[in-house]
Formats: sequence, structure tokens, C-alpha cells
Amino acid sequence: APSRVKISGITFSNIRGTSTTPVGVTMQCSKAYPCQNIKVQEINLSYNGPGGPITSSCANVKASYSGKQVPDPCN
Repeated sequence: APSRVKISGITFSNIRGTSTTPVGVTMQCSKAYPCQNIKVQEINLSYNGPGGPITSSCANVKASYSGKQVPDPCN
């Protein structure tokens, strides 16, 4: 069953480090209750393993981005 939890008003700020997987940022929210008013500021993650450059994966997220964004933010 889809989640019935609504998430909003969250800020992710000044996150730095190394990811153990090629997907460094994952935000998965419910289609019925999408995450809203999510702020992502100054993210700088690296990944040096197999599978290509570091990426982001998002679903049903309404976010705003500012500052450095590594990996590239979700659309």
C-alpha cells in the first residue's frame, strides 16, 4: 500500500562525504502524498567505485536547490 505520510518543510544543508553506491542522493515519496517544500543546499558527495559517476534518484518530490549540487539534483 502507498504511504500515507506527508513530508514537508525539510532542509538538507551542507552535506559532504563519500557514497558507497553510485546513487548518492535518493528521495522517494508517495505519489498520493508527494514531498513538498524540500530544500537542498550545498551538497558535495563523491563516489569512486564502479558504475559511473554519482547520481541522484527522486520520485514525487517538489524541491528547491541552492549552492553546490554534487551529484546533479533531480529534475
